[in-house]
Order: sequence, then C-alpha cells, then structure tokens
Amino acid sequence: MKFATPLPQLAAACLVLGACGDDGRATATEVTTAPATATTTMTTGATPGTTGEPGTGSDSGSDTAVPTGTTASDPTTTTGTTGTTEPAQTSSTTAPGCGPCDQPNQQCVDAPPPQCIDNDDCPVGQICDANQQCVDGECLTACQGQGPDACPEGQVCDIISGECHAAGDPCTLAGTETACADLSCGPGSTCDGVGACVPVAPCADVACTDDGHCWGTLCGCERLVECQEPTAEQLNGPFSTEIGGIDFADDCNAWMVTLRSGPDYVRRLKPDGELTQWTGVANLNMGEVKVLRRLTIPQLTDVPPVAAGPSRPTPVEGLGEVAITYTCCQACGCQADPPQGVARLDEANMMSPLPIVIVAQVTQGDGPFGSSAADAGPHGLAWGEDRVLYVGNSTMNGEYNSADLDAATQDVVFTFDARVTASAPVSPVHLLVALDGGIVYRFNAQTQQAEFVVDLMSDVTSLAHDAFTGHVYAGLANLEVVRIAPFTGEVEPFQTMPGVGRVAVSPSGKLWYTPVKYLADLPLQSWDLPMAF
Repeated sequence: MKFATPLPQLAAACLVLGACGDDGRATATEVTTAPATATTTMTTGATPGTTGEPGTGSDSGSDTAVPTGTTASDPTTTTGTTGTTEPAQTSSTTAPGCGPCDQPNQQCVDAPPPQCIDNDDCPVGQICDANQQCVDGECLTACQGQGPDACPEGQVCDIISGECHAAGDPCTLAGTETACADLSCGPGSTCDGVGACVPVAPCADVACTDDGHCWGTLCGCERLVECQEPTAEQLNGPFSTEIGGIDFADDCNAWMVTLRSGPDYVRRLKPDGELTQWTGVANLNMGEVKVLRRLTIPQLTDVPPVAAGPSRPTPVEGLGEVAITYTCCQACGCQADPPQGVARLDEANMMSPLPIVIVAQVTQGDGPFGSSAADAGPHGLAWGEDRVLYVGNSTMNGEYNSADLDAATQDVVFTFDARVTASAPVSPVHLLVALDGGIVYRFNAQTQQAEFVVDLMSDVTSLAHDAFTGHVYAGLANLEVVRIAPFTGEVEPFQTMPGVGRVAVSPSGKLWYTPVKYLADLPLQSWDLPMAF
C-alpha cells in the first residue's frame, strides 16, 4: 500500500514505535423483504477549514465535542522558531540520548550512537517522542500539534511531513485547529460532535498529543489509482440502456439503475466487460443506486509488526454493498404491494435479491428533474460509514430516515424544512444533505443535528464525494456541476452537464456524468479530477 508520507520518515517512525511498544500484535476490529427475480449474466464486447481540505480556504465553526488524547508521564516543552524552517526543539536531559517515545508527532532518525538506537533493544529514554527527530543527540519536535507559532511568518505547518512549508508548496496539507471540547482538531481531521477528532480525506487516521492537539495521519497528496473502471465505450453499451442513476465501487465495478416503463433493473458492469442484471420488484420505478465506499485514501492492509506501531484504521464492514431506491408517483400506475422504499442487493438470495429495508410512503416533489416520475418517492440515498443507510422523504417530504442493517431498525433521524433531493457521506459521522431549492446542510449522525453549509440556488440532482480531496461534486438542475468544500462551504464551478442527469466519482479519479435517459437520451461522459495537490 502506498502513502504519500516520505518513506524514510514513515519507516523511522515505525522503528521508534516498534522499540517503544511490546510485541503484542495489533488485532483487527471487527426489515421487510419483497420478491424479485433472479440474476442473469451477459458479457459485453468491450466543520470548517480545520480539516485542511486541499484547495480550500480558512474555517468557520464546528461540531462541539470529551477529550480522547493519549497519555504520557513526560510531555515535552517547545520553543518558538526564529525565522528558519526548522520546527521547534526540545532537548533531552534524562540520558545521553533523546527523550521518551510517547507523542505522535515524534520519531527517531539517524544519529551517532548511542543517542538514537533503531531496534527492539532500544533502551527506554534513548529514543525521541513520536513527534520528534533525534539529531545529534537532541530531539527536534515536528510542527504538528504546536499551534499557529510552529512555523516562521509566511510559512505553514504541513501535517503530512511535519515540516514548515510555503503555503503554496506541492504536497502541503495545512490549516487551523478547531475546538472540540478539550481537544483541538487540526488539518486532516474534524470534530465528531461528541468529543473526538475523526479523519477526513485525504487522511485515514488521527493522532493527538497529550495536551489535546490532533491532526490527520496516513495522509496522501497523490491520488492512488488501484484500478480502472469500464471504458466509456463499455459504459455506453447495453449497461446504460434506460439508465437513471450510476455509482462505482472501490473495485471499479460500475453500478446502475433504470427508470423505464415496466420492470426496472439493477446492472453491474465489471472492468473486464462482464455485465450482470437483477430485476426489481413488481412494476416499481428505480431512482438512485449507491455503493458503500471508503471515505478516505485506501486503508492499511498489513498488520503492523508490534502493537505500538502505526495503528491501522478499523476496517469498514460492508464495503461494496449496494442499495437502490424504489420510487413511484401517485399517478404513475406503478403502485404495488410491496410498497416503494429502499432495497439492499443480496446477491446470494436468488429468489429475492433486492429486499426492501426501508419502507416508503408516497411522496412527490417538483424537482430537481422536472418530471413527476423522476421526482417521486425517496431521494438522497447514502451509506454512512457505519453501514447505516440514509434517505430522505420515505415517511414524508423533508424527513431524513435511517436503516441500521445490523440492528434491523428504521428511524426518522432529522426533519428538514424542505424535500431532500441528494446526500453524500463526508466523514465517519457527517453527511451533506441537499434540499429542494438548493440549500445544503451538513448532518451529524451522532448528534442528529444539521448545520447550514451553502445555498447553491438551484435544485441538486446528485452529490458525489471524492475520497482523495474530500470535496463533494454537486450536479444541479441548471446543468452546472460545482465543487463544494463540505466543512467550509466554499463552492467553485467545475463543469457543465450536457443534459439533466447525475454525477458520480470513480476510483480512478474521474467524475462521470450519466443522463436520466427517460428525460435526456445522451451518452455517459467523464471529466478528470485532480491527481495531486
């Protein structure tokens, strides 16, 4: 697995942490149904700126939160910088070498023996803290977690390298900290609203000092492309016949749903061209398809050598699971028993592969598509990282509903003042939710509160999260596509859709446009997304 953190630094950090820990190995953490037809297979021919979002500006407020910083008996002290790019320093007085290894922004690097020893026999007191480098017998503290004075004027602390950079330097992730109860969440992290800093793209984990300063770790500044989705030629073949919505899995499989007269279909197209189709329930229409995906860069897959080594983020259960919405307008002639709602694909269930997990009432909107068939029923389907499904308008317009697949429960978690049209997860606890008219909120699934983010002044057809930059791309009813920084509300124009449709981010770094062919018979096309910052 490749990360953008410099390899010597990462390796050195691993060595120090290995020397400080024991040798215990890290341990990985661990509704109603409705009949549908079986599977057929065919093959085609071919919170604010504290998150340090790449390319965004400064922050504004955040969710409030109880401290979860690490503990240590020997915290270091720092001194201010004097105009150089060297981070602040602390000197060891307890041994001929460096201080104890107990902070996440310290590491042991090459120095004359015996000051810095890089193996499992390293004596206590002769290695640096995790936010320090051992240089000629002194611990030099990296800039992470040292506040706004860590770097000389005109420079910023890059939390990826721990070094002071010019603000415009490549591969620089910087930003301010935001209070989170007794913690401060710095770049690459955000407050979860109940007392912890959680990672946001482009970081996959969080580190905190004893005094509660936190920042994102396991961050990348280059998009890691592990696979390529099917080509435009493949996607514009039988896969997209009567397409209404699209999404991609992390393995680059493409998924779609139809919007058509008669039974509707879910289709999967693999990069090798294999096409599989499942038939939906009765005569219900389909609206959206969403795949449970990673919210950040790929996670570590190898168990660290010792328990004290770089911790692997808890694996997300259910990655790759697929959910779809069943919709029907009151006058569309497709009302049926079972009713409309949200279904989860169960490939192993040949008799009922698309069982309903959220039962919906009949609801109707007048946007974003301007079609009674396309604007009916539940909208805003999204997976939370906790494997909970979220969708709007299932019980009434504006109500945001959840379905916990593990607990087999269904709830109304929030009521917005307008119909929900789209939503997307942006952190382990946050989702962006767009309402009729174009207002976008950030919903916290833990506190069950929502904060205003931005008014886009046009109905939103779709929201697509980019796990590399953390940005969200919004397709609008006026055909514009805009890029949103979900924790600052900054908006930038991106592209223009050729017709009414939806957008989705692929793992290879493309934003795909798909038409709702019931309304606009146009081909699928894509635009390139940033590959580095």
